[in-house]
Amino acid sequence: MKLKTILQISEWISHGIAVNRNPDSKLRPTPGGWNDGAESWDGITEGKDWFCYVEGNNHDKKLTGATIYINEDGKTYKVWAKIKTGRLRKPNDTNEAYRERIRKHANKVAKSWMSGAKKIHNNPDLNEVGNVIPISWKTSFLEALKDSKLRPYLADCGQAEIDSVNFTPRR
Repeated sequence: MKLKTILQISEWISHGIAVNRNPDSKLRPTPGGWNDGAESWDGITEGKDWFCYVEGNNHDKKLTGATIYINEDGKTYKVWAKIKTGRLRKPNDTNEAYRERIRKHANKVAKSWMSGAKKIHNNPDLNEVGNVIPISWKTSFLEALKDSKLRPYLADCGQAEIDSVNFTPRR
């Protein structure tokens, strides 16, 4: 009888809400999965030689993040931005609605960052002869962070060259 009780308790624990609960309880498709094209998945956006990852939230510091990984000239670069999420909670707001509002806000800021970088990259300058001066993706994303419309939403930003195998910073 004791063995049966222990098995029952272990089954309850493994199926319990506290064990399997995720702070962001809305499940979204896995990148590269069978339902990757679903509209609810917007955590990763890919471009030519770069991809953007919108990260999780830090509710204590009221920040979330967006990171761009760029492959240029045989090197991998990481450009990141911390997005402010303070003052998004409304009165009588549930935690789930608050998290969804943070997610939408972070995606909106990241999309405006990416569209600004695309505009900079696709509109290169001309030199005195009239030849096109190409602008790298790294420079485009760094210049887009300086935009006056985007700047009020950012707490901090930076860049690093990283190891392309395991995405760790190079020393």
